[in-house]
Amino acid sequence: MSLTSTSGSEDAGALIGRLLADPAQAWSTGSFGAIAEFMRDADEPLLVDASNSPARRQLATARGAIAVARRNDVQILAYETPSADGIGWSSAIAFCLPDAAAAGPARTVVTELGPDADAVRPEDREGILFDLGLGIPHAEACVRASTPDALAVLRALSGQPLLSEDPGPRRAVAGTGAHRVFTTRLARIEVFQAVPKAGETSPEGPHTHLLPRLLASGRAASANTPIPDGMVAGLTLHACNPLRDALGRPRAFDAAAHQAFQQLMSRHGEPRVVALREQFLTALHDGIAPVALVDDNGEDARHLRAALRVALRQARQTAAVPPAVLDAWSDAIDPAARGRSPEATCG
Repeated sequence: MSLTSTSGSEDAGALIGRLLADPAQAWSTGSFGAIAEFMRDADEPLLVDASNSPARRQLATARGAIAVARRNDVQILAYETPSADGIGWSSAIAFCLPDAAAAGPARTVVTELGPDADAVRPEDREGILFDLGLGIPHAEACVRASTPDALAVLRALSGQPLLSEDPGPRRAVAGTGAHRVFTTRLARIEVFQAVPKAGETSPEGPHTHLLPRLLASGRAASANTPIPDGMVAGLTLHACNPLRDALGRPRAFDAAAHQAFQQLMSRHGEPRVVALREQFLTALHDGIAPVALVDDNGEDARHLRAALRVALRQARQTAAVPPAVLDAWSDAIDPAARGRSPEATCG
């Protein structure tokens, strides 16, 4: 994929610091199939808030922690993707590093690394870190153990692959209650909450996902994510969604949240996506009949067409264009959205 990334007009470090201060935003790091997520409630106490640290920005709550290194080689890419419901979309910002700068050890067996000196909370720094050996080129998925029982289990697994057909080792690791610590060259997310048992859902707040089938694809990110060739996301912001709350439940359209991300898209979106969106909105408001705005069939075209579908769905929510015009464009570029009304998001 060859979409051109942009660092935009705002420094990456300043943007990350500003967004970390907003509890409405969520974050993730890791890889496709192995991901850690950090989020917090607006009234949740901060146990660590060292945003002015010379080495990194960091936050911790009783449920998890996040730290982001201060680097000068981070490129920012804001993007939006349509959701499968025919109504909504997701908004995100990938903070990317060049492949070479992002590369890590990619260990393939469980490996003891010693005390976690980089832990966000001081009381966790004597815990022993174990790389789970997932072989991810740009990320390390680890657990941190501090009890004799957990250490015994993990040391017994050292030198063994975790992703064999036998699920026993993975279940044993989950059963230790060890903290999960996922890191890249840019960020780390620590999850203190327990791994859900079979049949349980992920807890609210910070959590991790380990999905071996997705991990086996070897992809750094979903094919729907327009990360430029030669780059990898060391950290991703999942922006406050104007149609869903923090738990993913439908809500009335939040115009302020929508407009806030559109400003970020204008500054940090891929230039062709931003230009295509403006071209489409002009055609829509001028009442021009649907025309082919993307005329090739490469991977770039796939992401550009997805951007058009998002713009159309957003126009339907803002009610700036008559429904008949929207339906005509839906027939042409987003059949799943035809006739879907804003009220459908509030049920």
